[in-house]
Amino acid sequence: MTAAVTLTATLPLLGAAPAPAAAHWRSPAPRTEIISTAADGTRGDARSIAPEISHNGRYVAFDSEASNLIPDDTNGRGDVFVRDRRTGSLTRAGVADDGSQSQEGSWYGALSGDGRVVGFSSEDPALAPGERPADGDYAYVRDLREGRTEFVGIGPDGAAFRRSSLAALSGDGRYAAFFGYVEVPGPPFSKATLYLRDRERGTTEQISEPLAPGPLLSDVTLSADGRRVAFRVYDDSRVNMASAVYVRDRRTGRLDVVDHTPGDPAPVSRWYGQPSLSADGRFIAYVTNRDGKPANHPYALWEVFVHDLHTGRTVLASTAPDGGPLDKAARSPRISPDGRYVAYTTGACATAEPGCGSAAYLRDLRQQGLAATRRVSVAADGGFPDYGAEAPVPARGGCRVAFQSDSTNLVPDHPDRTTDIYVRRLC
Repeated sequence: MTAAVTLTATLPLLGAAPAPAAAHWRSPAPRTEIISTAADGTRGDARSIAPEISHNGRYVAFDSEASNLIPDDTNGRGDVFVRDRRTGSLTRAGVADDGSQSQEGSWYGALSGDGRVVGFSSEDPALAPGERPADGDYAYVRDLREGRTEFVGIGPDGAAFRRSSLAALSGDGRYAAFFGYVEVPGPPFSKATLYLRDRERGTTEQISEPLAPGPLLSDVTLSADGRRVAFRVYDDSRVNMASAVYVRDRRTGRLDVVDHTPGDPAPVSRWYGQPSLSADGRFIAYVTNRDGKPANHPYALWEVFVHDLHTGRTVLASTAPDGGPLDKAARSPRISPDGRYVAYTTGACATAEPGCGSAAYLRDLRQQGLAATRRVSVAADGGFPDYGAEAPVPARGGCRVAFQSDSTNLVPDHPDRTTDIYVRRLC
């Protein structure tokens, strides 16, 4: 295992912005659209969460517990859906190979960069051709264009896992990352290993290995070509949780640990997490804290950083209007496919606006000062969301950002505090 280079960068990670960038921010008037509705605009009767957006911003996948988004949704379970923002159509993606609904529902929706392929998990063993062990959890992939569902929870030896869960997809959906589980006698009673399924070749390779601070795994993200796989490894302690971010280069076999903050020659925290890779696998966003507080401290000051795996530079992405650190925690970073923008959430004032509240923001890594950060979750009257926003995900170019919120004031005529999926169009 090779640790990445120590960093001291304070300048923009991608260099100065080109001259047209200012005009880019002044493009057509921003607006917010609600995504988690039926095709005729009917609001969902239950919550929708976990948005994913295609690289071009056209397709948005999400999990929903609503039963009225499509006709004949009678399974009484949550399902994975995909909205085509251009046509307005809504497709239930977590379905069987013949298009019939899953009797056990679906969740953990993942979307390929081109929006064609959707990954999901389900307790229904009968959604794809072939035999699988009964009474398990199953990782599937659905090709929306071909209308086919495929089981991908298969080990390197060709045997199906009784328990598997979908974790991430590559840009064209060829590669599907998933967790395969085996039971162990003591806590946490199951052990996960991260695998990558090559759907074109029909092969599976192991990505993770026993790593500190283990044994638990989460937060998987792939480069568009599937070459690099980033993931989080953490312990199961309920007192002082430790967490680390690793990046596996499948071509070279190299495994890097990403544990850097600008100007610090050594790791300053025991907790690094929530990794997000750019499409080319060069940039990775993640969260850590520099205040010395343990991960379970209620006032730990979490910050968002971006590391360049090529040059070894790291910059702070969650910044105040003066370029310094925020005074409240920032979380849930997602980097855009082009690596230029990072979306995140915070209760701090990341922009020079009065009356700050919890909100989602988008940082342009080529800008500094007031031009560097824009608020994504904006109420219909221009104010802050009345109940915050979570899970922001930017498309390529930063013009479209999907997020979830249970706020009532983001779009007109939304009186109920139900979590819905939105897209903010910035340019």
